[in-house]
Amino acid sequence: MRLLSSLLLLVVLTACGASSTDAAQEGDRATDIDFLTELMHRDAAMLNLLDVGLGRRLDPAVMTATDQLRVDAIARIETAADQLESWDQEVPKTVRDHGFEHSTDAHDIPSLDGMPTGEDLQRLGRVPRARFEAAFVTLLSGGLAATRDLASSHSADAQGVAALAREAEKSCDAALQVL
Repeated sequence: MRLLSSLLLLVVLTACGASSTDAAQEGDRATDIDFLTELMHRDAAMLNLLDVGLGRRLDPAVMTATDQLRVDAIARIETAADQLESWDQEVPKTVRDHGFEHSTDAHDIPSLDGMPTGEDLQRLGRVPRARFEAAFVTLLSGGLAATRDLASSHSADAQGVAALAREAEKSCDAALQVL
């Protein structure tokens, strides 16, 4: 009987230890989840802005930078979604799911300081060709700077998230140097 009691106590203590460890990991992971979610929203909003520039006459260096930004943003969104799914977290709907006319104005999209609103994108779409690149670069630079700041200030708990934050910061810096 004493052996059975000891085994039961060991099972209870192990279970409690595991749940407190799981809870601690979940608490540590919360900032990474918030970061991944916001980064997905920012990258989706950036893609909507880049879409407005498609087919426009842009300086070749700006065009090359925007092409690379598109590749980088798509890759980060996919990586962030995969990471969230691996943690059994809901992958958020982004402005890409709503369409660019809503941009960051959709009711389920968080406020994204520095990112263009749907109104900004619609206004940009109406800018005459002679002034388009300057207006486009201004919006793009603001979004990139805000995303870089988010990425550089995030102290990731998970190694993959830390790498994603560094990649976002590096990508934004490279584009800002061109713009």
